[in-house]
Amino acid sequence: MNLDTLNSGELLQEIMELARVQGVTSQEMWNNLCNEVLESHEQLGELGDEENTSILRQTLYMGWMEYELLAGEESLDSIDEDPRSPRG
Repeated sequence: MNLDTLNSGELLQEIMELARVQGVTSQEMWNNLCNEVLESHEQLGELGDEENTSILRQTLYMGWMEYELLAGEESLDSIDEDPRSPRG
């Protein structure tokens, strides 16, 4: 991914997809995932200015509220359809 195309919206989408896969269920788990994603992009040289990264980090942390709303829309029926879900 080039620095020209890396933006907060793309990072948020990446984090949301990973959060769904990893089963993120709390703000703390969300923040840890945000940190991991940002660190991986920093290591690849896709993020620069530390001040802007700090602002970006706070913006991504706030994405928890949106993720929580979207994740809460999953119905109990769809959970029951998951072959990995425990049967009661």
